[in-house]
Amino acid sequence: MKNVLLLKTKTTPTDPYENLLNKESINHSFIPLLTHKHIPENCINLFKTDIDNIDYLIITSQRAVEALEQSILPALSESIIEKIFNKPIFTVGPATADFLKRIGFNDIKGGIDAGNGSILSDLIMDQPDEKYKTNKKGIFLVGEIRKDVIPRKLIPKGYDLTEIEVYATKAMDNIKERFNAKMNLEDNDIVNYVVFFSPQGTEDIIKSDFSNSVVISIGPTTKEYLEKNDIEVKGVCKKPNADSLLELLNEL
Repeated sequence: MKNVLLLKTKTTPTDPYENLLNKESINHSFIPLLTHKHIPENCINLFKTDIDNIDYLIITSQRAVEALEQSILPALSESIIEKIFNKPIFTVGPATADFLKRIGFNDIKGGIDAGNGSILSDLIMDQPDEKYKTNKKGIFLVGEIRKDVIPRKLIPKGYDLTEIEVYATKAMDNIKERFNAKMNLEDNDIVNYVVFFSPQGTEDIIKSDFSNSVVISIGPTTKEYLEKNDIEVKGVCKKPNADSLLELLNEL
């Protein structure tokens, strides 16, 4: 009997991993590792003063979408919100794309066709007639801690891209204690599947003994991090989504 421990915060209003694992009757639980604080002011001011000069948006984090929905859009007029929703928006992964569609965006690009920032950058550069390059202004809504893959690929190619921080992230308290409590409650006869979604917040967890666990990584970057810390990764999801995780769980 599988018992899956997901090292992530459940997304709101629904979590695709929880929905799919419930549907498949797979026991699972979550351990939140990170806490997020919205920092919307700069983005609000930008949209109020310069919305007509923004040609497209980029969002790769569900946390950034939450900041947009919960703290930025409520501070804007209906006319500005309508303009935002009609901008082309590039994103990574189907879950974030679904989130954007749910809150009102009409022209979503990437999503299921872009599994990471590097692929999304290539997709932007592959747009016809350099539509998003020449004299076009892009805004990338990011967290305080982020990778620089997208600006590093686009800006040297002539793209006018500005990063705007909309949330800050820090590790939560008592992560190791909460992790140990979850692991120690499991029956010794049950194989524990531990799913890592990111290196962030796992500094204490990776010191644990995983010899009796099946460790899964949501992607190659996290796999590399785990292996550098001498943790054997039994499987890597083909894509960072719930369907790929379920496929992997059925294989292992």
